[in-house]
Amino acid sequence: MIRLIAGLALLAAVVFVWTKSVSPLRSVRTQATAIAKAKAGVTTVSQFYWDTQRESYLTVAGTTASKKRVYVVIRQKTGKVHVVGQSAGITRQQVIAQTTASFAPKRITSIGLSRRAKKFVWDVGYRTKSGKLGYVTYDFASGDQLAAISNL
Repeated sequence: MIRLIAGLALLAAVVFVWTKSVSPLRSVRTQATAIAKAKAGVTTVSQFYWDTQRESYLTVAGTTASKKRVYVVIRQKTGKVHVVGQSAGITRQQVIAQTTASFAPKRITSIGLSRRAKKFVWDVGYRTKSGKLGYVTYDFASGDQLAAISNL
């Protein structure tokens, strides 16, 4: 009986710690979704990205009431909002395919849409088969590779 109680207490502690650790992500996602709904008229959210490679950007992918598919890109520090049509550039799946073809990663660890100067870019983080980290940036509009860092 004591083992059962101790096991339940341990399980409760693990669940509590896990819940606290994902709480900031949930909070940021909720805030970004509210901004996307208010500023861009997004009614349905399909994806959320949090890109922190250079500056922190929150991106909500969704559909407006008029059925237009958009990305709402929010600079976290200033709250500045940019809205871009999903059809104006390459998709997440195309970015993953390009990264896989060019770098053959073991695993893609992060992907996010952000803004650099006046361009929207996809930032991709990955882990190589040998365990090293790499990052690559693609231009959203053209799909061209803009920068790559490997073997970190």
